[in-house]
This record gives sequence, structure tokens and C-alpha cells, in this order.
Amino acid sequence: MSQLPGATAAVIGLGLVVLLAGCGTSGREGRTNAQPPVTSASQQAVAVLALGDSDATGIGDPSGRGWVGRYSDLLQARLGSPVAVNNRAAEGETSDQLRQAVTDESELRQTVARADVILIGIGGADLNAGDDALSAGSCQGTDCYTGVLRHFDTNISAIAHELRRLAPSALLRAISLPNVFPGAGAAIPAFITADISRHEVTAQRSSVCRAMLANGGRCADAVKAFNGQAANADAYRPGLLTKDPCCYPSGRGQQLIARLLIATGIQGLSDSP
Repeated sequence: MSQLPGATAAVIGLGLVVLLAGCGTSGREGRTNAQPPVTSASQQAVAVLALGDSDATGIGDPSGRGWVGRYSDLLQARLGSPVAVNNRAAEGETSDQLRQAVTDESELRQTVARADVILIGIGGADLNAGDDALSAGSCQGTDCYTGVLRHFDTNISAIAHELRRLAPSALLRAISLPNVFPGAGAAIPAFITADISRHEVTAQRSSVCRAMLANGGRCADAVKAFNGQAANADAYRPGLLTKDPCCYPSGRGQQLIARLLIATGIQGLSDSP
């Protein structure tokens, strides 16, 4: 499920993942920095780089910090050292676009190579193609997302591999995108079903976590944290997701994601300058 911007649109998945198929990304805008770099630091600051779609920009968080900023706050408190955040997430960015950027954009590649921590939250915008096919009636149910999800799996694996090659000692982390369908009601287009939404988020979670594991990284399971073991619990009721804007993690939800990421460990960073 994708997420579309504005009052006429409805989110179909995070995006993100981030989080991270749910409150996924919105729109199909070009690749631009969603947030300017935050440099609360000296030259010796721990460098945190965030990549992805609107799931990583902080949309839905009244503070504007999002899980990226909140994670960095927790990291700074844990390390007792300054942290500099460079959030390069862009609304509407797909895994195709991020893969190309990581492969071809020299400036980004240099930034990756200097990063101490690399955070990824992507997947929602990828689902737009499946949404379009489903709404057009050219396929049915989860079949509309088979190719999309397979392509995402290939891309996230390649992205993680290249990031690790460019930054062999960086902390590599990614989030899965929560299921924004349960409890969303009319905010979700009628052609999306509970089965489709659950299929999307669980498939993308598997892809993201597998890519992290294969490349020495770790994933934060927002699906389980937001939606329970069966990935179908209502995350709006406890205030983890917001319907305005729909359907992104709230400030509370963003803080939960930040805590999940910190819980994956910060080994190696304690020796940073």
C-alpha cells in the first residue's frame, strides 16, 4: 500500500518502512532532500545518515524530528558524544531511485563512506505500481503486488550490499514499515483489503531484514511492535499512528521506532571520537 499526499489521497502502506508499506511514502516526486542536515556537533561528531522515502522524513511527528531525529537524540544520550544528522530521505522515493543514487551519485557515495551510522526507511512508494494495477482491474488481490515485492526485494538487497561496500565499518540499520490498514477505515481506498495490506508489510519486512542480515546490519521490526505478532492489530487505537496526516507514525510511534533501533545495538560507536 502506498501513501498519497494531500486531503484527496489515502495511505495504503507505510512508507515505512518506513513505517518504513504503511505510512509509506507518498506521491511520486523527484529525489530531493526532505530535511536539511542537522549539525548539532563538532567536527568529531558521530555522523548519522538517513536514506529512504517519506517514512523516514518525520511526517506525522508534530515535533518534526521523526524516528531519525529521535534515534539520534537517544544515540547521543547513550554515547555521551555529539551526533550530526544528515537526513537524505525524500518523499516519493522508490527503491529503484535509491539504488540508482547509491550506485551512481558520487556526492552521496562520498557521504555514505563518511557515515558512522546509516539508517534506511523505504518501501511505501514502491507499492504505487501495485495499487495502480489493482485499481485499474488488471489483476486481483495480492497478485497485483507479486512483481512489485519481488523487485523491492532485489533492490533492497543491492542497496544494503553497496552501502556496506562503501562503509564497511558503519552501523547499518533499517526499519520495516507497520501495517496502517487495521483501524484506518475510510482513509484507506476501498480496493485495498486487510489481506493485501498484511501481505505487503510482511513481505517487505522479510526483504528488509534479510538484506540487513546478509550485510552485517540489523532491522527494527516495526510491524510486530505496532501490529503484534500476527501483524494485524490496530495501531491507531494506542496512538502509534495518525490519521491526520494519514497514515504515518505519530510522535509516539516515531519514538517507538527510535527505541527499537537503539535496541538493535550500538557496538563499535562507543569507540568513535
